[in-house]
Amino acid sequence: MATSGNVTVTDADYLRLIIHGTTAFELLRTGLEFDLFERLEKAGGMDLAEVAAAIGVEEQPARVLLLGLTSILLLEKQGDKYVNSAMAKRKLLREGERFLGPLIDIQAKIINASLVDFAESMRQNTNVGLRHVQGEGTTLYERLVSTPDLQKVFYDNMGDASARAFAQILDRYDFSGSRRAIDIGGGDGTNSLELARRYPELSVTVFDQESVTRLAADRIEDPDLRRRVTFHPGDLFETPLPTGADTILFFHIFEIWSLERNTELLRKCYEALEPGGVCLVYNFVSNDEGTGSMSAGLVSPYFLALASGEGMTYSPNDMEKSVRDAGFTEVERYQDMGFSHTLVVGRKTAAPSGR
Repeated sequence: MATSGNVTVTDADYLRLIIHGTTAFELLRTGLEFDLFERLEKAGGMDLAEVAAAIGVEEQPARVLLLGLTSILLLEKQGDKYVNSAMAKRKLLREGERFLGPLIDIQAKIINASLVDFAESMRQNTNVGLRHVQGEGTTLYERLVSTPDLQKVFYDNMGDASARAFAQILDRYDFSGSRRAIDIGGGDGTNSLELARRYPELSVTVFDQESVTRLAADRIEDPDLRRRVTFHPGDLFETPLPTGADTILFFHIFEIWSLERNTELLRKCYEALEPGGVCLVYNFVSNDEGTGSMSAGLVSPYFLALASGEGMTYSPNDMEKSVRDAGFTEVERYQDMGFSHTLVVGRKTAAPSGR
């Protein structure tokens, strides 16, 4: 049963879920496509005939879907009625505790097709799976510029995930001493807008691709936020960062690149900061032992096979070493941030007085 937050399966069933993972995913995705979980919740449960009528299919295909979703513990059967499991209520309803719809969209429409090239990506040490995404460029982020529909799917998921993870950092880190921040790769500005709302004296510059910053700027209606949250288009490696910042947000960037390239980027951040300024490196992480979590292990192939061809889910130790190698000598680590995130803060040493 999936009612307590824990799911117990036999070794054989666990292996079946791995072998038939594509099928399990498609059962889940199809349930969402037919809005089945929402329909069941609204009706308080339905029998086979009612489900078939509600989603507009014959009873035989409806039976196949219901059998599959029940077997993977997303639905339960009470008498003749199918109802959502507790897990589905938490994760698959739009008003649930943590709706996973945007994540499932990006997996279905962008990521899954590329992972058939994981082995070849390993052999070539590059993102061979990028061949499944049309456009120009050597990374997923560049190619998405040519496919606005997929770019929206991508940033809808990134914005949703970032908003949830960012809430953790706002509860743990005090930005009251910051006056001007740069949000590196800030995407649609979700984090910057929330930070500016929380700290009225703070101005934030979102640094990202031109196509992303153009769309993001159009979302801001509040005049005060329009004044304090600005957008600076540029290439992460080629374009100089704006100067004069006392805070740089390096959020959900570290996993994209190799450790060497992360150190290069963090050195660029170090040079752009004012003396005494801080660079906040905040990311989803694996454990330091390199054995988990399961999420870290399952997400990492995406970075090799598709995103950039060189990244992965790194450990807190990896993050801290890159921050130090970039020139930061005052470094703090905040672990257990929630959502398997770690924050590493590097401070640029202030210039000695009198200089």
